[in-house]
Amino acid sequence: MSADEIKKTPDVEAAAEPEKTEAEAAEKAEAEAAPEAAEEKKPAAKKPAAKKSATAKAAGDAEAKAERPAAKKPAAKKPAAGAAAAGAAADAEAKAARKPAAKKPAAKAKPARAKAEEAAERPAAKKPAAKKAAAQKAEPAAAVKTERPPKQKAEVRAETEARKGAAGVATVVDAAGTELETRKLAETRFAIAADVNVLHLVVRAEQAARRSGSASTKTRGEISGSTAKLFRQKGTGRARAGSVKSPVRTGGGTAFGPKPRSYEIKVNKKVARKALSMALSDRAANGRVFVAAGLDLSEPSTRTVEEFLVNLDCAAPVLVVTHDEPVVLKSVRNLPYAEASEVAALSTEQVLRARSLVLTEKAFAALNEA
Repeated sequence: MSADEIKKTPDVEAAAEPEKTEAEAAEKAEAEAAPEAAEEKKPAAKKPAAKKSATAKAAGDAEAKAERPAAKKPAAKKPAAGAAAAGAAADAEAKAARKPAAKKPAAKAKPARAKAEEAAERPAAKKPAAKKAAAQKAEPAAAVKTERPPKQKAEVRAETEARKGAAGVATVVDAAGTELETRKLAETRFAIAADVNVLHLVVRAEQAARRSGSASTKTRGEISGSTAKLFRQKGTGRARAGSVKSPVRTGGGTAFGPKPRSYEIKVNKKVARKALSMALSDRAANGRVFVAAGLDLSEPSTRTVEEFLVNLDCAAPVLVVTHDEPVVLKSVRNLPYAEASEVAALSTEQVLRARSLVLTEKAFAALNEA
């Protein structure tokens, strides 16, 4: 269909026109309600309200031409047209009325939002309080950490040097530990140069002599049991076996086990005597030889000996040497830092183990003259 034909056709013109708003349609309906020609045109104008597709309109153009005289039928629907106009006006009023009604939910939502905001603000107000409390707790802790004074290092006390006497002589002290005099020591006993090899040999011999060497085990020949073969040599699938007293079996003998023996190491008498002199000479050279002048006991008294050693203030451990003085010997043996020995039983190991030597008057005479 050409553009001229479309212009000539009122229905197509109405379809080509843009849709009008409901208000304009209502005004036009009221203005044209009296003339019949306007009423006849109104139904044609309402066809586009059906919102037919463009293809349906193009297909119905031919039918529209043939139905022109029949277009008067909508005139019989005057009351319907008026009712449509009234309905359109009512719809407009309803929409106008709905607008404030639509605002009512918004007005109602405001209090709900306000309540929600208040409810949200309450815990939100509490959380900062909790955070403040936590911050306040953290601040004192941090303040304490910052204000905490630096750790003071433990003072390393300098060890007080133990008492020493003059080198090469014996220092005589009384019961209060006061130095009385010094005595010369025999060079043959207290002035011998040390030899490590000799000292090592003698100390080893002394330690070995204390071993009893009584450890013993039984061999397969000493175990009591049958000597019969446990099972035949072949055919069983097992390893061959002979006596039940075999060392590989439980309850059998011990192979290469210890037997009683002596661990004695032979040392010449002159070497042993020389090693003892070397040990005594080393203590004398360091001024560690003391003579107890006022140590006279009628009965054993550990307290008396301890007071004497404390007053003496010599380096521990201490070796107290006596000569036929069992009372002093018994008084010393309970002290953990002291050891006692007779002159005749004095060993090189004992002298080397002790840092200080305390001799009684009798012991000094016997040892210095020997």
